[in-house]
Amino acid sequence: MEGKQFHIRTIVVALLLFVLLAAFIGNLYHLQVVKVDEYRAASAMKISNTVTVEAARGELVDRYGRSLVSNRATYEITLNSSVMGAEAQRNANLLDLIHICQANGLEWEDTLPISKEAPFTYTSETPLAYTTSEGKVAFTYLGALLDALPLGEKILPDRWRTEDLEAAASLEALGEGLTAQEVIDGLRQYFLIDESVSDADARALIGVLYELNLRSRDVKRTEYIFAQDVDIDVISAIKEHSLTGVNISATTVRQYNTTSAAHLLGRVGAIQAANQDAYKAKGYNMNEKVGIDGLEYAFEDYLRGKSGTLIQEMSTSGKVVSESWKLDSETGEPMEPEPGYNVMTTLDLRLQEKVEQVLADTIEGLANTKEKGAVVVQSVNDGGILAMASYPTYDLTKVYSSNEAYNEVANNPLKPFTNRATRELYSPGSTFKPLVAIAALQEGLTTPTEKIEDTGSLQLPEEEHYPYGDSHPQCWIYRQYRGTHGWENMADALRDSCNIYFFTLGHRLGIEKIDEYAAMFGLGQKTGLELGEEEGYVAGPETSKMLGQEWYGGNLLNAAIGQDNTNITMIQLSNYIATLINGGSRYETHLLKTVKSSDYSETVYEYEAQPVEQLDLNPAWVEAVKEGMWKVANDEESTVDQYLSNLAVEVGAKTGSAQVSADENANAVFVLFAPYDDPEIVISMVVEGGASGANLASAAGEIVNYYFGSEHTMESVGTENTLIR
Repeated sequence: MEGKQFHIRTIVVALLLFVLLAAFIGNLYHLQVVKVDEYRAASAMKISNTVTVEAARGELVDRYGRSLVSNRATYEITLNSSVMGAEAQRNANLLDLIHICQANGLEWEDTLPISKEAPFTYTSETPLAYTTSEGKVAFTYLGALLDALPLGEKILPDRWRTEDLEAAASLEALGEGLTAQEVIDGLRQYFLIDESVSDADARALIGVLYELNLRSRDVKRTEYIFAQDVDIDVISAIKEHSLTGVNISATTVRQYNTTSAAHLLGRVGAIQAANQDAYKAKGYNMNEKVGIDGLEYAFEDYLRGKSGTLIQEMSTSGKVVSESWKLDSETGEPMEPEPGYNVMTTLDLRLQEKVEQVLADTIEGLANTKEKGAVVVQSVNDGGILAMASYPTYDLTKVYSSNEAYNEVANNPLKPFTNRATRELYSPGSTFKPLVAIAALQEGLTTPTEKIEDTGSLQLPEEEHYPYGDSHPQCWIYRQYRGTHGWENMADALRDSCNIYFFTLGHRLGIEKIDEYAAMFGLGQKTGLELGEEEGYVAGPETSKMLGQEWYGGNLLNAAIGQDNTNITMIQLSNYIATLINGGSRYETHLLKTVKSSDYSETVYEYEAQPVEQLDLNPAWVEAVKEGMWKVANDEESTVDQYLSNLAVEVGAKTGSAQVSADENANAVFVLFAPYDDPEIVISMVVEGGASGANLASAAGEIVNYYFGSEHTMESVGTENTLIR
């Protein structure tokens, strides 16, 4: 019985195997004999596609190798509408993609200036055309596309005509009354979007087709990247739906590894239309990402790698069949991407974080400020910027993540995007007095020991006083307390910031000499920083003329104490103090330290600081001015010695209060150098509406203690192969 059952089972298994084998042979016959011509034709019809593969961008690191900005591997979606079939098939395909993105919360590129929901309205004040700086009327992207598309009279109203662009005397004459709803209706009809599609879905689809048509009709010349930084859930859903012409490729995006230095680091983005010719001349592909601002822009030539060129063979369904690197026509080598260089900056990331925190705490702790300020920490002996903070600031890791995040910062009335260390101009106030002191010493118009009497107001011999008429400007101590400083030598006058002393020196020097020395120290000039900066100006007849004002003799006295029309940046202020303290070597300020190869194995370039001007300063006179700044920080009669006399190292300083208007607090300005005997750093600081520079002494002292303290020094020492100071 058991033998019989075994025999039956054997027969059944054999039959099953026979059936499976027969089915397999039949399928092979169908593919290789019956359908041979069809599949041979399909395999022969391949579409060759050339793809630019962007190279990994170089990293930005601080002076110790700590990462500031690096790259993060991710994915992006691009579209190839040429393989998506006829309109109905294409539209359904794209709607599937849109629904996948909506379900996963992924935003895609859509710059159509029309609201996403009905009733449709324009989201731009000039959606179709605008007036150029030359007074001509020009198309926007939307206007140019509407003009390029063969929409015809049946799709858009008669009011839209190409010839109107040439004849229009105003924007109203061009497409007058053409509503957003009419544009949506016209594009919906042109793109053959089915009536069953909802208004919201139709608008989303039109936005994608708008982007594709901008490129296909050469209105825009950059590749349409549908979505960037795509996560695995979206990729899986797209793969499951087998969406034709929807391509997913690996790429990298910039990753900010700090929330500090937002005003310095910058961002990358698509090449702007205004810069396309310049980048073309440099050999850029118009699809490349470039530095838009900050260090990303300043060091673009180093950070940018060399793109590769990939040849793809695709089937008619849009699937990639094979890939190979294009061969260079000259060398015959594969054109693979080459990563960019890594840029080591002069910044100290930990110090930058500390400075930003100190500035924020200081402004938030002072009453009646304008809640704005800046700090620069600069190397005395080479112009390198160790830290630069501006308040209020913003978070680069978040601000460009969404339109809402960006608009929140952009619409803030305090203008957080402005770098107040380089882009705002401030009167230096009494921090200008050391310059007047060294100028008078150099010109032989005073000595460190000469004493000038402060009687409360300027008293000159009658024959010398005539340029000032009946004006006898007062010292600040007389205006506030009806007091005087009495007889003051240079060091005491700097400690007490005696206006009468410096009115007198200014009178002796004259405005021409003051302006000459201001220029020697770089005031009213750009400092050479790789980032953009304002030039500013120094008070004088030419400046008054430029500003449409009259220059009077009495203006000289205000100019001598850093007021009148002298307006400079904080980075100019720090550079002038550094030049004075180091004995007269004026360097360009800079953020570039070293350029390293992509694997950090080689030094490609190293910044070598050379003075742009060497001032012939008498060392004895420099020491005399330094002595006065030492007294500001350490003398018991100083108003700020309690904050500065017991720091980690001995320092010199100068306070300043720059008047803005009669009914507003003065701007508080402060400078400090350290250590006193062998200066290494200079700090310049401003708080708008901070009243007195003395209010900033504690903050500057905290920065000094951190920089020279054990916490900072020990933290800076890294692991093996890490650079240290």
